[in-house]
Amino acid sequence: MLITRVLVGLLGIPLAIIVVYTGGLPLLISLIVLSLLGLHEFYRMARAYKPNLLAGYAGAIFILIGAHTGELAGALRGVIYLFALTFILHAIRGLKSEMMGEMAVTFFGAFYIGMGFAHVILLRSLDYGISLAIIVLLATWTSDTVAYAVGNFYGHRPISPVVSPKKTIEGTLAGFIGTILVVLVASKPLAWMGSGQFFVLGLALAIAAPIGDLFESYLKRASQVKDAGTIIPGHGGILDRFDSLLFSGAAAYYVVTAMVGNGG
Repeated sequence: MLITRVLVGLLGIPLAIIVVYTGGLPLLISLIVLSLLGLHEFYRMARAYKPNLLAGYAGAIFILIGAHTGELAGALRGVIYLFALTFILHAIRGLKSEMMGEMAVTFFGAFYIGMGFAHVILLRSLDYGISLAIIVLLATWTSDTVAYAVGNFYGHRPISPVVSPKKTIEGTLAGFIGTILVVLVASKPLAWMGSGQFFVLGLALAIAAPIGDLFESYLKRASQVKDAGTIIPGHGGILDRFDSLLFSGAAAYYVVTAMVGNGG
């Protein structure tokens, strides 16, 4: 399993870097596809709540298209469209006691996944966005892989026995350190932030990535499934592979723009 995970990563990371470097429509289309696949996994786990698929899928697409403008306000407009669609398409079904739960699950899934991937577009849209987005990808992949490898061979103490019994304290600490080191090393040639600021970025990613992983594990345990899907060998589904990025991308965007703004 570890070898398969690493091989998929070695193939997937260069492809992801190429798409991020290219930006524009290729990045938008790629993230729309990932969002729809991930949302399909989420709604399948939450099918007991009868989410409205049309509202969720369309809302997620609106969020990503809004982010493609390069402004957070564009993505938030997409959230408003998602809200309106969620209400209208559920109201058409008629008034019933389950409606509040159905609307909540529909909205939450599209917001969680749509806004998570939208922040990758927002990162790429910054003046220094190419290098920042690539660093985030490398750091997130390092967090996942190092934590898995160290936990698999040396981990003994589960970090959360109920939510994710296979994730260990030893693996999480190793991933934490590895993430910061990757950010510091990858940022050496870059001048748009100082080393102290890149350390803060690394710290934010080291915290956000495992939280994103644990969050998705919580959703799976609540839904009583082992993996969100099976589309990626050695990883499971789209959410299993990109759960950390959904959090780390957003963390990077807000931490970096708070430190240096939108310009280089």
